[in-house]
Amino acid sequence: MSRINFRLPTAVIGTFACALALSAAAQAAPIGAYTTKGAWSFVSAPKLHPPQLRTTGTTQQGLASGYFMTGVFKNLFYKQPMTGESGPLILDRHLQPVWFNPIGVDALAANLRVQRYNGKPVLSWWQGTVSGTGMTTSGENVVVDQHYRHVATLKGADGWVISEHEMIINGENAWVTSYKTVPMDLRRYGGSAKGAVLDSAVQEYELKTGKLLYTWDALNPGGTPNIPLSQSQYKALRGIPWDAYHINSIQLTGHETFLVSMRNTWSAYMVDRVTGAIDWTLSGNPKVSTFALPPNAQFHWQHDVELHPGNVMSVFDDACCGLKGVSGGKALFAKPNGPARGLVLKLDLTKHTGTMVSQYIRAKNFFVYFLGNAQLLPGGNVALSWGSTPFFSEVSSKGKVLLDAVWPTPDLNYRTYVQKWVGTPFFPPSGAVRNNQGKATVYASWDGATQVASWRVLAGSSANSLKAIASKNKSGFETTIPLTSSFKLYKVQALDSGHHVLGTSGAFPSKGSSNSGLPQGY
Repeated sequence: MSRINFRLPTAVIGTFACALALSAAAQAAPIGAYTTKGAWSFVSAPKLHPPQLRTTGTTQQGLASGYFMTGVFKNLFYKQPMTGESGPLILDRHLQPVWFNPIGVDALAANLRVQRYNGKPVLSWWQGTVSGTGMTTSGENVVVDQHYRHVATLKGADGWVISEHEMIINGENAWVTSYKTVPMDLRRYGGSAKGAVLDSAVQEYELKTGKLLYTWDALNPGGTPNIPLSQSQYKALRGIPWDAYHINSIQLTGHETFLVSMRNTWSAYMVDRVTGAIDWTLSGNPKVSTFALPPNAQFHWQHDVELHPGNVMSVFDDACCGLKGVSGGKALFAKPNGPARGLVLKLDLTKHTGTMVSQYIRAKNFFVYFLGNAQLLPGGNVALSWGSTPFFSEVSSKGKVLLDAVWPTPDLNYRTYVQKWVGTPFFPPSGAVRNNQGKATVYASWDGATQVASWRVLAGSSANSLKAIASKNKSGFETTIPLTSSFKLYKVQALDSGHHVLGTSGAFPSKGSSNSGLPQGY
């Protein structure tokens, strides 16, 4: 058994808005409002302000290769604006930005990941808007190619709202999580006669056209529910829709089945695609689980359930929290079932038993109210995003903390993946210059370019007379290149490790910039 234990600064262990219906009632600043204090600011890319992350300790050797893929948004329990902007964000292993796409005021971003579409690598992420009470009011999945050109934007059909939890590209189609509000008499469940249930669905869309191809939903209005409402562990309250199911992960497990996680039933279900029937249920609720699980293998309020070869299953076990009620617009949570953890199980599909292989725990009293993921990496490392707290980590298979990062208050992310990516932007690099006492300093960056090894500065009195005058190895998102004199006009060139030119900025004057960069707003 592997275990993480290290002390955390308690002041930054926060909570987040309760998934859909609840959050801090008083929003002093718009959800999309932000401050640049504590965020990155770049001379050559003045429109980009991703948040700066820090580590809680020393980064160790042994990190898996790849980048951190994440999306940053505001913790709605805080009144102040978020630090930096919301948007999909790629970070290198030193937590330096590699690519950032701010998505605008009042929008949230989540679930940036590398996938394949039409045989080529692409980036996908969810972006959407929420109300002041945390209700998702709109949502869409966006796909761009390796050059950061727009490929597709997918929105829900037939009244379904696409949620932030999952999108899986499979061939030419995409599988997503969606929800719809269904009116219902909830008096038998503790709600009101004129109540409503948030029906939760797995859907397949044609990515190119947005055509809805398939829907499997938990409630199945007008028929027998695929998942009985009695399985919900989430309390129905008067005045808000009942989030009885809350689908939060999907895994395609073959041509005929898919695995779906429902946070609020404490269960993962193997579903027959054709019939919609449940083949088996793995649950922290022994009354509904097909599998017998010992206490240390039971999970609650989970996210990101995935089945691996050898019938190994990974789960992010939030272990928190039920809802007791609402007071003054704020959620009143029940006692946690335990500390949050990354959990690895071994299943016996014949005997219908499961055992714990390993668990990864930050601290005994470290609670995560929702969100989070646990990714098993090649080589044995595990990437963990700690949900409603502002942390993500990478640990070895034996539980050694290799990297532990923290977002600035009040920022959060849903999931963080470690993945490989090659980005070759369709737009040119960006350059800028600042002068001081006759000496110039040139700044160079290229949002999303992953193959830049060094920068070359060209300078002269006119566009036809520019010559190479300086070079410097790339350092972080923006490289600073000091010069011993100043010139009238400049360009910067991005070079790969073989000193080949990858891209050249537009010319910029001694008191300006090239104004290059990725157009915002997909």
